[in-house]
Amino acid sequence: MTATPTITPTATPSPTPTPQPQVETPSVEVSQGSVAVLRVRGAAASAVATFEGREYPLLPKPDGFWGIIGVAADSALGAYPVAIVLRDASGQSVAELAATLVVVDAAYPVEQVYLQPEQSALLDPALAEQEAATRAAVFAAFTPERLWSGPFLFPVAGSISSSYGIGRSYNDGPVTSFHHGADFPVDEETPVAAANSGRVAFAGELPIRGVSVIIDHGAGVFSGYHHLSRVAVQQGQAVAAGDLIGYSGASGLATGPHLHWEIIVRGVEVDPVLWTYSEIGP
Repeated sequence: MTATPTITPTATPSPTPTPQPQVETPSVEVSQGSVAVLRVRGAAASAVATFEGREYPLLPKPDGFWGIIGVAADSALGAYPVAIVLRDASGQSVAELAATLVVVDAAYPVEQVYLQPEQSALLDPALAEQEAATRAAVFAAFTPERLWSGPFLFPVAGSISSSYGIGRSYNDGPVTSFHHGADFPVDEETPVAAANSGRVAFAGELPIRGVSVIIDHGAGVFSGYHHLSRVAVQQGQAVAAGDLIGYSGASGLATGPHLHWEIIVRGVEVDPVLWTYSEIGP
């Protein structure tokens, strides 16, 4: 008689538990005028962070999502909550996470700016509101990919005459604003280069910042080049780091020829010089 073979049952492997979504750095310290890079691990179709009432869509990375949050030079010091929501393909929430941004003092000084009577007219609140509305419309667009690579370049050669974050007093009045960028005291018609690769989001004239070019670098990051004499690019044009985009001038609210250079993250102006030190990204 032939023996019946013994059947050894196949072991069923235990399912690998799905990692729970998490913020890689739950608490981040950032100085006024700087940025925080937010990194989240977790599987989802999309993710968005909310900081101070402003939404920051996050970009995918191999194990989750990342994004950049901007902190203005006049942000109050202290700890701020960041709410993060991960969503599935239908838009339903699959996870809600929390992080904390701790804003620390950057100790910006104050400077006096003296304007001629014809220039003082440009301080009209209506003109400021008009310019703010135009800029807000530009910065509301979100390109869901990073178009820049490496550290940003200075758009012109030379020293900086007025740094980001300095408080501004006009004609001995109270401090009403802070300097939103970095000023380079270059001669009229000095060539101005794109600080990094991206796409031209605006090329035209603003009431206060004068003839301007704004480049969309993706992921909510923009760079602005202001008080130009003329532009050398068109809206929608792709540019690479170092490409000619215009020529310096003294248009708008300017006391003389110079370039005013800005970097803006989701509508918040941050210190552009910090972006020249090293690559900011995931």
